[in-house]
Amino acid sequence: MEHRIQSLQALIKKQKLSALLVTNPYNVRYLSGFVGTNGSLLVTPKKHLLITDARYFMTAKKAGLPYHDQTKGLKSIMGRFKSIGFESSHMTVATLQHYKKALPGAKWKGAGGLVESLRLIKDKAEIKTIKKAVKIACKSLDELQKKLKPGMSEDDVEWELLQLARANGADDFSFPPIITFGKDTADIHHQKSKNKLKKNQMVLIDSGIIFEGYITDMTRVFFWEKSGKSKKSTPNFEEKIYKIVREANQKAIDSIQVGMLFSDLDKAARQVIEAAGYGDYFAHSTGHGTGLEVHEAPTVSAHSSQTVEPGMVFTIEPGIYVEGKGGVRIEDMVYVNEKGGVEVLTTCAK
Repeated sequence: MEHRIQSLQALIKKQKLSALLVTNPYNVRYLSGFVGTNGSLLVTPKKHLLITDARYFMTAKKAGLPYHDQTKGLKSIMGRFKSIGFESSHMTVATLQHYKKALPGAKWKGAGGLVESLRLIKDKAEIKTIKKAVKIACKSLDELQKKLKPGMSEDDVEWELLQLARANGADDFSFPPIITFGKDTADIHHQKSKNKLKKNQMVLIDSGIIFEGYITDMTRVFFWEKSGKSKKSTPNFEEKIYKIVREANQKAIDSIQVGMLFSDLDKAARQVIEAAGYGDYFAHSTGHGTGLEVHEAPTVSAHSSQTVEPGMVFTIEPGIYVEGKGGVRIEDMVYVNEKGGVEVLTTCAK
């Protein structure tokens, strides 16, 4: 991870900061591998130091991280700095006031987004881990599909999926899965209920797993036939919107090019749904970045000014949701490789 620290140090120099205090735990993990509940990373143009308590001294030693006992105060390690950057999108006002009081001679400057700008482009190690995570998620969902049967509750399906994911190597869910049946599929962020799966009902599952800190995020739609087999599309209204959403999903994926605006990528998916007359029923952005967090940069939305770059991993997830009738969302994770090629990572159950 040394190259990540070095890249950040170059940014710190560019910002003309004496040091940067990294407090976002995801950023701390990205830079150092530290995963404790209490740890900030002090990064200067030449050095880095973990600030933590006695619970994590051994953890730091095992990871080869230089560390400082926070009970000894900050003046000894930060007192000489004139300009200290802080993660303004993460640090609270109260915490900032605490640091200002402890180090009255320093000028604190908001420097949010520096580490996130590095996390935006995944390195080879990250891509390797993400691909392993996706394999686990796909295998688990494929296995779950064969176990779906009438009478299962949403909780039953969630528990079955968790057991499969853990058995396949996942650490846990990356977020509480959204599992809906029938007309409830129109509820975009459905809260768990006591509903049970009935014959001839559509099933929507939006789920993800964590593997070595990295997450997956994928949505699939299945349908339970009277014959006892599950499939991905349904007759009548559900089949109609499924085909539209799948076309929008594929259109967006086919449109991805290095240098294009993410707002144009959002438009590529949205235009398909609008042309079919369901524009008012696509109520969220087309996608988002994934990595150490479920939602991170970039944002695939109409308001995004970012452009597609090699090394990015993000979702494409158009949807149509009609209250009282049903909804469909098809979500894939894609990776733009070093050559600018687009790899669909989530090829399963589709």
